[in-house]
Amino acid sequence: MKRSMKGKMLATVLSLSLLQVPVFGGLAHAASDASATVSAIAIASGEGTAASSGVLDESLAKISKDEAVDKFKKLFPELKDAEAVSVQLGNPNQYPPSNEMVWTIEWSVAVENGTHGFSTSIDAITGDILTYFYPIDQESSYYPAKVTKDEAEKIAKQFISVVAPSIKADKLQLSPTESNYPQALFGPVQYTFIYQMQVNGIPTSNSQIQITVDGNGKITNYYGSSTNKNYPSPDTTMTVAQAEEKMKEGIKLQLAYIPNADYYNSPLKASDYRLGYIAINGTRLIDAKSGKYLDDNGQSVDSLPGVSYSAISSTAAPFQPHKGGELTKEEAVAVVAAALGRELSEEQGSISSDRNGHKIWNISSGNPFGGEQIQAGVDAATGQLIQFFTYDYSSAGSSEDEAQTAAQSSLTEAQAKAKAQDLVTKLYPNASGDLKLIERPGNFSYGPDIAYTYLFQQFYKDKPIEPSTVQINFDAEGNLKQYYATTTPKETLSKLDSLTAKITEEEALKLYRSALSAELQYATVGGNYVAGKLQEQQAKLVYSPVLKDFQNNLGIFVNAISGKLEQQYNFFGMPVEKGELPADANKHWASKSLETMFNYGIIKPESDGLIHPDQTVNTGDWVNILLASFVAGQYYNTPAIQRFADIPLDSEYANAVDYLVQRGFLQASPTQKLHPEQALTRGNLAVWLTKLLKYDKLSEFMASDTDVNKLKDAAQIKNKGAATIAIKLGLLTPDNGKFNPDVPVTKAQISTVLLRLATLQNKVDSPIMNNYY
Repeated sequence: MKRSMKGKMLATVLSLSLLQVPVFGGLAHAASDASATVSAIAIASGEGTAASSGVLDESLAKISKDEAVDKFKKLFPELKDAEAVSVQLGNPNQYPPSNEMVWTIEWSVAVENGTHGFSTSIDAITGDILTYFYPIDQESSYYPAKVTKDEAEKIAKQFISVVAPSIKADKLQLSPTESNYPQALFGPVQYTFIYQMQVNGIPTSNSQIQITVDGNGKITNYYGSSTNKNYPSPDTTMTVAQAEEKMKEGIKLQLAYIPNADYYNSPLKASDYRLGYIAINGTRLIDAKSGKYLDDNGQSVDSLPGVSYSAISSTAAPFQPHKGGELTKEEAVAVVAAALGRELSEEQGSISSDRNGHKIWNISSGNPFGGEQIQAGVDAATGQLIQFFTYDYSSAGSSEDEAQTAAQSSLTEAQAKAKAQDLVTKLYPNASGDLKLIERPGNFSYGPDIAYTYLFQQFYKDKPIEPSTVQINFDAEGNLKQYYATTTPKETLSKLDSLTAKITEEEALKLYRSALSAELQYATVGGNYVAGKLQEQQAKLVYSPVLKDFQNNLGIFVNAISGKLEQQYNFFGMPVEKGELPADANKHWASKSLETMFNYGIIKPESDGLIHPDQTVNTGDWVNILLASFVAGQYYNTPAIQRFADIPLDSEYANAVDYLVQRGFLQASPTQKLHPEQALTRGNLAVWLTKLLKYDKLSEFMASDTDVNKLKDAAQIKNKGAATIAIKLGLLTPDNGKFNPDVPVTKAQISTVLLRLATLQNKVDSPIMNNYY
């Protein structure tokens, strides 16, 4: 499945980057700025991959196989019992294989229940470690960490100086992105640092070092970059000011509907759209040597093609939705077979729910041990094909020449274009009315077996909807290889009617230009396929667009209503600007606890900018606090089942309740009420703490404890066992001989209790939450 995700990401990024349209596909964002496009290309295809064919000459390596293995064993004590089962020059673990001078080492480690295999890599010229990750579970570090973030960074830089001696660690720039995922209070403590490398004192946009240090000060993984590249001289033929002016002159904007910024992170808010002006031209890389724009093959061009759309032209019979009950598995298989143009074999099916709550048949076909594999999704209610992917594993090792021959088209571009329009007409509801073909020049593909890629943009009342597209990929014979319909459901479109632009395109353009500047960088370009041939990657000196006040330039647009520049989406790793702890919390008796909870993003300011630490916490607040404590707000499942009578699927508590039910902390009861509005009392909190610690049975045994029965209000405590455990573990403390089970808990108190609970993570036999969340 990893291969299909990679293919989908590359398809979306590469094909859409040609259009300069900031369109979002299912897994990746094809940004309007080419620096993002180049970065995505490098990540997806293997940054630094050489396109040249031929066998690498081991005699050119300055570090031998044995020296490579020995270096890893000296640097990483946990590898003392590991066996290096394979050492190869290049990287065979990516497709197409890398032809860089890099030793890739395959390791095997014996464990109680078998063996673990994993790979590492080292630069065969410099001896710098490039990748290291030890997959076997080791002791985790939980809150409070033994080392601080500042101490962890010192460890990281010291480690870099040892494993990558050719790099001057003190010259590395710390990137604004400090972690791929936000830190969870109850998760293992990890500090991830991403450093931007420099050549000739100039940042390299695609060469980074990422290193993770756990709370114990141990390096858990390391991803470096090879310095084995040919970088151009730092000389330029145009100034930064000239590049900036060229970008500003070339900008063109388009009014579009844009989803909520948390589109990927909050499925229930995916239908909340904004109206904004997106950049469709101009914000691309400029060759600092020639002063010209760079196209997607890394070639200098005088101008970039504009964006245009055309109406769908087809005589095919339009899609007709299924009538009656949900599709059977056999009917869903028939939908996939009709799109493919032939019968499926060894098909399997299962039902799940998508981000919009629609039931989807997941159909797979083929022998899992080799040959052609097919994965598809079909709407169980309408019979609409949502996605389709096919891959033949038997051809994965084909040579570049064989791949290029396979992609030489027997189908003309006109024939392929007509076939794509016929297919989308048959597969997509009201395709001719709701979609338009995105016109683009050239025969561009993203893989050796893809000859043609076509994209259809969803429109609503003459405006495009982001990231709503239908993508179709054909091979050279016109066989369907991929189909992805990532469009906005029609039932949500009426919400767009309330959005009316309050600023003009001219005003938006002025604002965009005022925020735009250029930065000199080294960027890796190429690495995509044209007519089935992988284009050579090369480092170039470029001017990259930079937008003021944005640490990440992906998908910046002008809000047509507020008149402000905004980010289209929140991405993993984007730092959240929390600001200073509000004054009412800073001066409170629980200020330290409140500050920690604030820094973790668990407790947030109210609309007035204050925390209100003495405000009572209700049950709904509590489940949301727990969710934030466990997953740092990163919970992406769309609840498919209503867990309680008073928690509908669109409730602000639905995600948290769903999470807690799935992990056994809550017992679902669809006919009963959770009463999220009721205040959380100390007695109820004690019961919750017992569940979180998995001490439910122990609490029954502890119910007769003499200490709790000596309390003045013991008769009022409904669950004496839970109260006993909470008291003995120091989570809740009596006050003047009373437990006060019916007293509501405040934000300040809950902050203090949760931090006490978090400190138990390293002391209990079973961690409160799994490492995987």
